[in-house]
Amino acid sequence: MLAMESRLFTIGMYWRVFYGVLRTLLGLVLLKLINVPLADLLRMIMGQELIEDPADVLLTFTNNFLQLHPFQVTYFLSAYLIFWGFIDIFISVNLLKQRMWAFPVSLWLIAFFILYLLYRFAHTHSLILLSVILLDVIIFWLIQKEYKKVKLARTIRYK
Repeated sequence: MLAMESRLFTIGMYWRVFYGVLRTLLGLVLLKLINVPLADLLRMIMGQELIEDPADVLLTFTNNFLQLHPFQVTYFLSAYLIFWGFIDIFISVNLLKQRMWAFPVSLWLIAFFILYLLYRFAHTHSLILLSVILLDVIIFWLIQKEYKKVKLARTIRYK
């Protein structure tokens, strides 16, 4: 059973590296969208969610903020995607290398993200969002199991 969990952990971390690369590439592609106001892009991308839940606190705040502060997509959304893509890659690679600091950092980040996704799911009831939540819960569980295994192995080795 432990060998299967370790294999699933490894697969999960490679998935996160792949997903991080996709985010980074998307951020780089968005750099090509010069002079597109972020508020316009947000309305285009999130239009369906705004129709489903026009009172969404985060989307309403973001839209109002962007109307007052006209950021350009090349400097905000691209940076966001590239930054989080690198974070996913960096943390996942360090988890694969069994660096102890990476386990709690990734658990905190994933837990925060799951909470936000649950908030979003409560408003949208999106099955796609539910599948993302489920995948993140599984990744969280695998990281936690691997963390306990690695910590136990290091404790035994240093005694």
